[in-house]
This record gives sequence, structure tokens and C-alpha cells, in this order.
Amino acid sequence: MNSLDTPASPGGYHSENIILIAAVAIHCCMLLSLGMGFLNPLFDDAMHRSGQAADFFAVYQAGTNLVDGVSVYSTSPDRQSVPYYYPYRYHPFVALTLGLAIQPLPPFVAYGIWIVLLELILLVNLKLTWSLFDRKSDAVKALVLWLVFSPMYLELYMGQFSYAMASIMFWCIIAWARGKRLQGDLWWSLSLVLKSNSALFAPVLLRERKWLSIFAAGGAAVLAGLPYFLAVPGSYPEFAQNYTARMTVSTLLGNQGFAALMGMMIVRASGLWTGDLHVLGQRVPQMDQLMEVPILMWTMLIIGTALYVTFKSQRPEGPEFYLLWLLAYVLFYKHVWEHQYVMLLPVFALLYWRMTRGGLNLSPVIFWSVFAVVALPTVFVFLDRAQVLFDPELSWNIWESVAFHAPKPLAVLVLFAHLSSVLLKPFPRFDPAP
Repeated sequence: MNSLDTPASPGGYHSENIILIAAVAIHCCMLLSLGMGFLNPLFDDAMHRSGQAADFFAVYQAGTNLVDGVSVYSTSPDRQSVPYYYPYRYHPFVALTLGLAIQPLPPFVAYGIWIVLLELILLVNLKLTWSLFDRKSDAVKALVLWLVFSPMYLELYMGQFSYAMASIMFWCIIAWARGKRLQGDLWWSLSLVLKSNSALFAPVLLRERKWLSIFAAGGAAVLAGLPYFLAVPGSYPEFAQNYTARMTVSTLLGNQGFAALMGMMIVRASGLWTGDLHVLGQRVPQMDQLMEVPILMWTMLIIGTALYVTFKSQRPEGPEFYLLWLLAYVLFYKHVWEHQYVMLLPVFALLYWRMTRGGLNLSPVIFWSVFAVVALPTVFVFLDRAQVLFDPELSWNIWESVAFHAPKPLAVLVLFAHLSSVLLKPFPRFDPAP
């Protein structure tokens, strides 16, 4: 019998239930705020961007473009079917499936259905997480990780797809850990056509000599997009620039990645930064050039470190190598907005599982400290300006920018370095299957 089913002490039983109820209440507050907006002041992207559901509306508009015979990546469509939207950045597969399927529905109704679907995915993740643990106290703590994570509010508010992709990666890592290779490969293939960031797993699969997984999933992703890219000239470069274009000043405001923190400090220290929007626009090319080499070197350092740890480690196959690359993503990728930290939810849940199973000797102090920093909102609410023309950061001094940009990526850097050091230490073979 699984020890989750064994009786617990009355005090422990009640405290665990209270913790779980409190976590559920916090998540319910997030859902209530989607309609009432009382959490919006905590988040830059809820106060100073296009509007609620803007990311989801990108997919809706892409579907409209398909109906009208316009490129899904067009920023000047023949017909705008949503009140506002961000440019479509996903694989054509998403527009060809979900984008077309929701066309008969009003935009906000479709968005509401997407929120319901994300909540159902959360329930699946909670059930799967529960199944990983032998002790109820550990299982409850792991469930709390999913429920109190503030970037999840922004994910729901914007109607984003990062959580859906993170969940699929979570399912895929667990399937591989349980020896269900085909199931894991299928989940990975789906993640590649949803948002493509999970291509990060390729180095780990190379280490594990899973050649078939790489070629099959990669081939499926290519075949799912190739007909569209061939049929619509110029569409592939528009899609690829999400991953190939360099960091620019325009991507710094609101950005919570380490590369953005580095870029902001470089342009601030250069003396070129100014709160005057007109003058700032004139200096953009100079600032972009100033950031290019340092950020490129940083990107090479993080990717190089992740590659070194992946192939140098003497440990057997394990989920932690995939999690290392998800941490690396936050440190080197140019577009890491606050909502995208939901991609670290599988990292925290699975690292905690490995810690409790004795397979990973991470410091609990570091783990929980990093989680607290990443799970809590930024200090934005204390820095916001009531009336701004473009973005409140234009009026901030350098220390206010540091306070806004630094905590989350620095916390991730600490966990990345700590996990890397642990993975480089010899350790007896451990069977990661639950």
C-alpha cells in the first residue's frame, strides 16, 4: 500500500489540509481576478500592455487570416476579428488547428473556453504530481508549488500557451522517467508544434542516444509546418526570427529574463538611456549594438555550461537534465516575460520529487528560496506610475530597474549553478521511475 494511504498524525493531517486549502484559495483568487482585476496592479503586463487575452487573440486572428487567405504572421491583416492582439509567433500548426476551430465563436467566449481548458490541464498536473510521492506531506507541498505560482495569473490573463507547453513537457519527462518512451516521444512531438521551445531537450536526448526520438519528433514538427511555409512565401523567416533575431532595446521593457537584465544594465551604465521617448528612439541603434556582443557571450556561456554538464556528468539518465535546460532557457533566451516563468513549474515539481526520493542532493534552503522569489510577483506595484505614455520604466532610475528586473533571473541563476554543481558530482545509479 502506498504510504499516501496510511494514517497520519491528527496534527499533521490537519496542517496538511489547511495548507492545501489555503493554496487552492490563492488559485481561486487568481480566477476571480480574471473577471474583477484586483490582482492586475501587481503585474506590469496586466497594466501597460495591449489588454486581457491579447496573446490568445493572436491565435484567433491567425485563424481569421487563414480564412481570408492572409499569412498567419501578417501584422496588417485584411480583416481584424479581435479588439487587439499581439503578433502571432507560434508554429503554423496552432493556427491551422486551434485558430481555425475557434472561428465560429466570439473572441472572448473562445478565450473563456481556453481558460477552462488550462484549468483542466492543471487538474491533470495535480493528479500526476500526487502520484509521484509516497508521503502525503511531500505530495501536498508539491501540489502547492502549482497552485500559488503568481506568473500563472498572467498566463491566464493573457491567454498564453506557455503553461500548456510546460504541462506537455511535464508529461513527457514523466513518461520517459517511467520507461514509457513512445508516450514521451508523442508528448514531445506535440510540444514542438505548440511552441517549439522544448527543442531544448535535444541535447539530453543526444546524451541518452535516443536518436529515433529526435528524428521522429523533429521530423513530425517539420512536416507539420513545411507545407504551410512552402505555400506562403516569407512565412518561415517571420517564424524563425523569434529564435534568431538579436536582443534589442524594444524587448527590454517588462522583460524578466537574465539577458534582458544584462541588456538593461549595459544601456543604463552607458549613459544612453533616457526617459525621453523621442530621444530614446534615436539612440536605439547605438544601444542595440552596445548590447550585442556581451549578450552573445553570455548566451554562449550558459548554453556551453548546460552542454558541459549534460555530457560530462557521470549520472545515469534522469529528469534533472531536462530541468537544467529549462533553467538555462530563462537565462539565455531574449523573450522571457513574467508569465513565461510558468515553464519552471515542472522544474520545481520534479526537482522536489527527486529531492524527496533521495536521487538529488539539492539544498532545501536554495530550492525553497528560489521558488519563493520566482513564485511571488515582482516589486512592480511599488514602482508603477499612474499615468504613463508608453511604459513606466522610462521614468525609473537605475536602482528601480534593478529591483524590477533582477530578483527572478538571479534566483534562477543560483538554482542553475547549484543544480549544475550537483550533477557534476558522482552519484550511485538511481532508478527514477516512480
